[in-house]
Amino acid sequence: MGTSITFKRPDGKDAGGYLANAARGNAPGVVVIQEWWGLSDQIKGLCDRFAVAGFDALAPDLYK
Repeated sequence: MGTSITFKRPDGKDAGGYLANAARGNAPGVVVIQEWWGLSDQIKGLCDRFAVAGFDALAPDLYK
């Protein structure tokens, strides 16, 4: 459902993450924080579940 993305950090460097968008436009958003072992399939699945519930969900890859 979601996709891996690259976006700009405030310092201008690239950062990666996983983004799942709700079906409707203008949905509220949530940031999903991963455990210490990284951006796992479980976290990606959680983002997908938020999207089904009507939220845009972003899980930034904090440790890469």
